[in-house]
Amino acid sequence: MDDAAMEAYLEGNEPDEETLRALIRKGTLSLSFFPVTAGSAFKNKGVQPLLNAVIDFLPNPLDVPAYMGFTPGDETETRNIERRADDAMPFSGLAFKIMNDPFVGSLTFTRIYSG
Repeated sequence: MDDAAMEAYLEGNEPDEETLRALIRKGTLSLSFFPVTAGSAFKNKGVQPLLNAVIDFLPNPLDVPAYMGFTPGDETETRNIERRADDAMPFSGLAFKIMNDPFVGSLTFTRIYSG
């Protein structure tokens, strides 16, 4: 993943933890490396290392490129819109699941992209 780190390793230098974290994050963001963790939510084993891996290796909303979407009900050429993760942008979201719960009622699961 990184030539300088590979050369240092081949010369017998062990990389420190911070260097390994940076290399794993770099590989994960470039989609050339996929870290795998194991655990069990039932016994709460491995949950904290999983959450730490999410924080350390996965992209935060500012690292993700803008999403392309469209304005519903608009049939003109300017229908396509671009939204990035920013509170100052207009609201943009996607309702991806609707569920009826006997105790709560209708639940809508949404993914908020901006706003």
